[in-house]
Amino acid sequence: MADLRWTEEMSVGDVALDRDHQEFLAIAACLDARSSDRGVVVDALAKLELYVHGHFQREEQLMQQINFPHLAGHRLRHDWFRARMKAIGEIYRHGDPSVGGALPDLVGRWFFHHILEDDKRYAHWLAELARHEQAQ
Repeated sequence: MADLRWTEEMSVGDVALDRDHQEFLAIAACLDARSSDRGVVVDALAKLELYVHGHFQREEQLMQQINFPHLAGHRLRHDWFRARMKAIGEIYRHGDPSVGGALPDLVGRWFFHHILEDDKRYAHWLAELARHEQAQ
């Protein structure tokens, strides 16, 4: 997995969402370091499930409040990740440890493709709204 250290360039311009993303990075780093340790994987899965539930809900509510035009597609991507995490968690908890090795790659890809691309669209939309409000 790529180096997942927080930088300010990753910010989406919302303190709560940035904090969530930093938490996601911490979970990802833990997985990357010890994805063969069953206790670590079980703990990370539990944290990811909580993260997904709370963060996705907060993010979608904020996007809805500002009439973010890409919300429907964003929700679909959230639904995909949520389902993927649930499936991996169920398979892992029912005794197939081989799926644990897929987690570091999954969370790394999710971070780079979703947070740094899709969530950045939200940041650009917020900036555009602010510019529009200042012009009035």
